[in-house]
Order: sequence, then C-alpha cells, then structure tokens
Amino acid sequence: MSDEVKISLPRSLQDIVGALLFASESPLSVSEIRDAVRAVEPEEGADQEVMDVYRTCTTKEIEQALRGLEKALDVAGVGFNLVCTANAYRIQTAASCGRYVRALLKMDRPSRIGRASLETLAIVAYRQPLTKSEIEEIRGVDVTANIKTLLDLQLIRLVGKSELPGHPFLYGTTPLFLEHFGLASLQQLNELDPTLQRSNPKKKAEEYRKKVEEVEKVEKVEKVEEVEGEVEGEGEGVGEGVGEGDGAAEVTDLDGVEKDDDDFFIDDTPDEFDDEDEDDDDDEEDEGEDEGEGEDEGEGEGEDDEK
Repeated sequence: MSDEVKISLPRSLQDIVGALLFASESPLSVSEIRDAVRAVEPEEGADQEVMDVYRTCTTKEIEQALRGLEKALDVAGVGFNLVCTANAYRIQTAASCGRYVRALLKMDRPSRIGRASLETLAIVAYRQPLTKSEIEEIRGVDVTANIKTLLDLQLIRLVGKSELPGHPFLYGTTPLFLEHFGLASLQQLNELDPTLQRSNPKKKAEEYRKKVEEVEKVEKVEKVEEVEGEVEGEGEGVGEGVGEGDGAAEVTDLDGVEKDDDDFFIDDTPDEFDDEDEDDDDDEEDEGEDEGEGEDEGEGEGEDDEK
C-alpha cells in the first residue's frame, strides 16, 4: 500500500486568513475568522506544535494577519485587495478592473443612483436616525419616491420610531451601504468631508427627549387653560343668575309671600295686642256714630225754634 499524501500545514496564520476570506461568500468579522481557525482538530501525523499554535490564536493575532494580508495584496498588485466594510473583511476586485469584470460576466452598465436619491442617502447617512419630515425639511422637497428607491436598494432601513407625536418611522443606513461605498464604519464619513460632521446619536436622542418634554408642557398648558375657561364660564352664569334675582325687586318674607322691595314690611307686633287694637277701633266707630246723632238732633231743635 502506498503511503497517503500528506498535505502540508499552512506556512502562517496569514495564509489561513487569506484562504478563509477567498472562500467565503460574505464578509467575515475578526471573531468569525478566529472561531473558524480554532475549530480545526489536529490530524494524525500532523505537527502537533504548529496545530496548537493555530488553535490558540487570539483576536490580536488575527488582526495582525489581516494587516499583513492587506499589505501583501497591495504590493503584489494582483487586481484584488482586502477591504473592511461594517467591521467585516472581504476580498474584492479592484475598482480599476471593474469594466473588464463586467465584460466577462456579460453585465450591463451598473445601475446608478439618481442625484435626488443620492442627496437623500447622504442626509440619512450623516443625520441618522431621522424621520421623513426631517429629511424633507433639509431638502425642501417631497422625498417619498427617493426613500422608496433607497429601501428597495437596501441602502437604508427602518431603525425604529420617534418619540414625537404620531411616532413617525426613523431611517438609517444598512451594512450594505457601508459595503457598497467601501466604508469600514460610519465614522469614516467625517474623514471624507470634515465640513459635514455626522450627527451624534446621543445628542439626537437628547434632542428628541427635549422635543417630547416641550410638547408635553404645551399640552398641559392647553389643558389648564381649557379648565380655567370652563370655570370662568360657570362663574359668569352664577353671577348672571344673582343679578337677575336682584333686579326682580321681589323678596320673600318668612311666610313665603313675595312682596316688592318698596312695600317690604315686617309686622313685629305681638299677637296679644291685636285684639285690643280691634276693640279701640270699634269704640272709635261708636263715638263717631253718637256724635253724628247729636248733630242731627241739634239741627232738628233749631228748626222747631224758628217755627
């Protein structure tokens, strides 16, 4: 039996990292590369010491291997290079060779993003997270179509809802945005154009909280004003009722009989004197009658004397 052909071990950790990136269909992070290297078990007859070195590799060693691979590809000038996008690494063809790659793959001209959509994308990238109304406030035009285009291209996405009234959607960029534009992170946007500093998410969150507090204060003030207005309206109604009662010039005495103010009188004479008053009145009437009879008699006597 012929001896089995032994496959030699990689010369360095850099070789392993390059092979993993070349074979991967998607970008790999440092931790994913490290886990893949550590997962390989030593084989019989393999150099145990070398395998142990690879199995115990650290994150720092993986990062050093990536930097070495990047320099090696730049020096070799082989038409592809190492790119870091969204904190993940991949090997991609050089931009200068793009037209030849498209010819080989029989691809048409690459689809381009319109100027309006590109401006909207730039606003989202530098000011995210933000709402559609905020984008329109910056651009001064309706951006509904632009946002739909960017969502279809998976360059932006919904990242949450605002705390403002109505809770509108907040938009932000996607990892594909970083990959498409060759950015390692959003912090690189500041390096591209220092005059357009990317907004701080913490500051934006603080601004949203302030806006919410202001809206709540305004709502509380409006509620207080409504309550005060209702109370004032009730007070006016009560005042009008009292005024009408005063103008009626009618007062109800203790017996419940309504009288005019001008004729208002309370009889506080005790009841025991009421009978005496009536007797006095009767005596006065009798005396008046007697006097009348006396006068009649006097007149009659005078007439007899004349005769």
